[in-house]
Amino acid sequence: MLRKAWWLHSTFALSFGVGVMLFARAGLAHADKVLIALFASWLLMFIAMRFIVGPANRRDNEAFFRKGIRVATNYVIKQFYQQMFFFLTPLYASSATWSLQSWNWWLAPILLVCAVLSTMDLVFDNFVMERRLLASAMYGLAMFGVLNVMLPLVLGVDHLTGLIVAAAATPASVALLSFSVRQVLSPQGAILTLAMTGVMLGAVWYGRSFIPPAPLAMPETAVGHGSEGSYECLPSSKHQIRPQQLDRLRCGSLIREPGGLKEPLVHVWTLHRREVARITPDQLRCDGDGIVFRSYFPQDKMPKDPTGIWSCETFTVGGQLVGLRKFEVLTAEGRSIEDAPPPPPAPTDAGVTDGSRRD
Repeated sequence: MLRKAWWLHSTFALSFGVGVMLFARAGLAHADKVLIALFASWLLMFIAMRFIVGPANRRDNEAFFRKGIRVATNYVIKQFYQQMFFFLTPLYASSATWSLQSWNWWLAPILLVCAVLSTMDLVFDNFVMERRLLASAMYGLAMFGVLNVMLPLVLGVDHLTGLIVAAAATPASVALLSFSVRQVLSPQGAILTLAMTGVMLGAVWYGRSFIPPAPLAMPETAVGHGSEGSYECLPSSKHQIRPQQLDRLRCGSLIREPGGLKEPLVHVWTLHRREVARITPDQLRCDGDGIVFRSYFPQDKMPKDPTGIWSCETFTVGGQLVGLRKFEVLTAEGRSIEDAPPPPPAPTDAGVTDGSRRD
């Protein structure tokens, strides 16, 4: 009966978490205050996990009062986990680029799995919290996710700086949560912690395009050509363009970020996934709460054969992918390169008559 009651509570917690996810997008105007509250919760959770809950803090003959405190603290920790993961999931999902050409969407599903796992009381209590390394890994992920979003949102730093600070702070906090202070400060512990910090910093530096710059999001993007409209902000969306119609080829990106944009953006034009041009777009004043960035492809960099799959990729100046827009330049006859007939084979010696050969 008690087990069924816990599963019923897990269902309620999951429903509440879905509500938190909806608020995370609708209430971004107050996201900075919410993230500060989550960061305070993270500090409390560190103290609780380090000194109250988990097998390392359990005694063989526990008094009823101490056991009650540990059970209550464990319940509060689960609520903190749920708030963090369910709040972070839609922020990272909206900032991710959901395309097979990009891999910066991987973080959102992992956050969602952790969020759902934190609502399953029996699994969380009997499996996660009984394994300190696993609990520490979830804690480190939550800390990294919160810091990476909170620093640009609250302190106004650029996203790359927030990413580096979050990566630098995570290994030390996980080490202090998993081991004693004496072990962490020992020569072996200090070297291991510094090494893991270096690994994290190297990973986020070289893999920063795989981490979305949350909460910055690009809800719309378009590629157009020809003359501009009278009131144009985003160009009219084109998915296929003929090569003789590439005049004034342009790309527009609608950007939204709570508290305003923290750093400049860059448009990278690619053909067959190879960079053709890198341009700093112009910022347009348009109606609404977003900012439109538009760039024109320079005609002097147009390839001799422009047919194929193009993309206009939007990056932060620090190198994090914001989003991309793919389009195709057709053949002169208006065919896709995938449907165009193959070129005729080149003539060989076998097809040359003997009288035309030179001795």
